[in-house]
Amino acid sequence: MFKVKLIHKEFRIQFLDDKKFEAYLEKYLIMLFHTHLLLGILLYMAAQRFLPLENSVVFFLVVLLGSIFPDIDEGSSRISRWTGIVGNIISFLFKHRGFFHSLPAGGMMGLLLWQFVGLSYGLAFFLGFSAHLLGDSLTPRGIQPLSPFSTWKIQGPIRTGGLLEMGLVLLLVIAILQQFK
Repeated sequence: MFKVKLIHKEFRIQFLDDKKFEAYLEKYLIMLFHTHLLLGILLYMAAQRFLPLENSVVFFLVVLLGSIFPDIDEGSSRISRWTGIVGNIISFLFKHRGFFHSLPAGGMMGLLLWQFVGLSYGLAFFLGFSAHLLGDSLTPRGIQPLSPFSTWKIQGPIRTGGLLEMGLVLLLVIAILQQFK
């Protein structure tokens, strides 16, 4: 029996194994993986019109990485599992939707990439990272975009896996497909 606390409400759920518990967390507590990717794709398509890109394929892939990276602080997320021990350490040391869901974290990561790899990679990562923050700011759990410097929070009405998120996914797909006309 696990005790789960969600925004001032407490309830109990029985899980037979950890995989079912992780599946529950992934489905109901965090904005869905594909929604973050779609937001990243849409922002990439918008940026492509305004930025001179050296290598658009690599830029695109770095945007996608940035769009899922903030969830590295959630032990059951795909990015945390994919990064192995690094993801385990980060999810142990940082609470989910804390520092790794803030503009200062995205800015630091973008600056590191800029410094060691190049400006376009830093911009691409920060763009994807910002797409992720935008998505999570639309949920009731929200984000603290200026953490750790401020506890100010942005929240929205979209419940993970709910009808509004599915509607958002549909709108994102339509907006992306419109770019190919």
